[in-house]
Amino acid sequence: MGKVINILQARGGTDEFVSRLSRTYGSQLQRFLERMLGRKDLAEDVAQEAFLKLYRLSRPAEVQSPRALLFDVATKLALDRLRQTRAEAASAVEPAEMNDVPDESPRPERRVLLDEAMQRLTRIIEELQPSLRQVFVMRYVTQMPRQEIADKLHISVGAVEQRLTRALTLCRQRLTAHGIDWVGFE
Repeated sequence: MGKVINILQARGGTDEFVSRLSRTYGSQLQRFLERMLGRKDLAEDVAQEAFLKLYRLSRPAEVQSPRALLFDVATKLALDRLRQTRAEAASAVEPAEMNDVPDESPRPERRVLLDEAMQRLTRIIEELQPSLRQVFVMRYVTQMPRQEIADKLHISVGAVEQRLTRALTLCRQRLTAHGIDWVGFE
């Protein structure tokens, strides 16, 4: 993270804004992304991308909640990275399979695995503490912005982030405990 900030010191205003964000929230963001992505190297890459994106896109004077903006950008980048990982895993084809005509429908055994994983995930979400489940569903099922969740529940955006992180961590741990690779499913 420090390298991005040093490279960008030539610009005024935005560089201080991003530098301040890095100093204030850098380690917290790193931990959040490591829990979300499950890998330190991916978390570091996504954190750098987030700071770079904020450097390029933000107008510091107009940002009302820098932490919320940083975590929102980083979460979206992390989700993009997870989708990209899934797509790469899905496109990994054995040489013998390259000559086959692709069948658009999932194979029956793959469909069964996907159905079982979705059923398991549904049960895991239902088993979450009500406060975690409520925030998880509001964010990832109804696609509600974090600030709106905070407003509706009369809690801080930080509390929303904590609950989301805890819910994602628990879901990932429980899926893994059942032998389900949560990154490998679409």
